[in-house]
Amino acid sequence: MKPTLIASNPPAETKADTDEIDLASLPRRVDRRAAADLVSRHFFPVSPRTVEAWPLTVRRVNGKALLEVQELMAFARAKLEAAPPVRGGRRTSTAA
Repeated sequence: MKPTLIASNPPAETKADTDEIDLASLPRRVDRRAAADLVSRHFFPVSPRTVEAWPLTVRRVNGKALLEVQELMAFARAKLEAAPPVRGGRRTSTAA
């Protein structure tokens, strides 16, 4: 039997799936651009403008908005877990 694409290529585990994001290796605070890069790398695509709209604690230092990475990652993880899973694919028409 010919192997299917799904059977021959199992999905790769991401850090978000395994809950193993090492916060110690990340900076403690980041600006919005770096925050968007971190969330995009570990969870889902996001822009700095979207991060700006999230209800996160911001510290203003020298005119720059800095976000706490721990709070950022917790919010992104909660947002991902709250998203409903949706199955794709074609609809099959049934004869009535």
